[in-house]
Amino acid sequence: MEETKNTNDQPDLNTSPAQGETNANPVPPETQESLSATPAAQAEQVVETSAVTAKPPSPEKLESEVADVTSNIVSLIGIRASVRAKVQEDGTYYVNLRSRNSDGLLIGKRGMTIVSIQAMVNQIMKHRYPTLAIDVFVDVSGYRKRRESFMKKKALAVAKIVLETKREMALDILTEREFHMVEKEIIPLGTVRIYGVGSGSKRTVVIAPL
Repeated sequence: MEETKNTNDQPDLNTSPAQGETNANPVPPETQESLSATPAAQAEQVVETSAVTAKPPSPEKLESEVADVTSNIVSLIGIRASVRAKVQEDGTYYVNLRSRNSDGLLIGKRGMTIVSIQAMVNQIMKHRYPTLAIDVFVDVSGYRKRRESFMKKKALAVAKIVLETKREMALDILTEREFHMVEKEIIPLGTVRIYGVGSGSKRTVVIAPL
């Protein structure tokens, strides 16, 4: 039943206290300040409080959400692919795409298409959860994992040649992630160093003797 209010029962807000009367319940200054706050300011405060007290989503929920975001991006490209996401021991969300005949298109030249998809997924997840450190790694039929394993072995082999010949050698063009991965393999040797020349997709990685 719809609730109705009788305006005749409400106090007259324009009626001032009689002369000599005092307000028995004065309003504290902090309450007055709260009452005077605009609705927008009050709403903003509620949102900020909710953001602080909200429970972070579970890894399982994030897995599902990462998979959905990736699937939507791939669909917009016009490619049908299965998407699986799994959180790794280091906290990275590993996403593997599989298609019937479009793996090459998903990977792109020098892997730039899949790197771009990964960047978009990470940006969307960062926008949705700005307080969480979510790192998404997107792969296609295990291509990038195999490439990383190959690059580690190649970097160590090149480092050995550099140490023997005392001359620097260039590696393949690497992504930022691959560069740091190779760097972690090379630095512990203590006999060679690694540096990059150029930027972006044209960055050349060089291994040189110390």
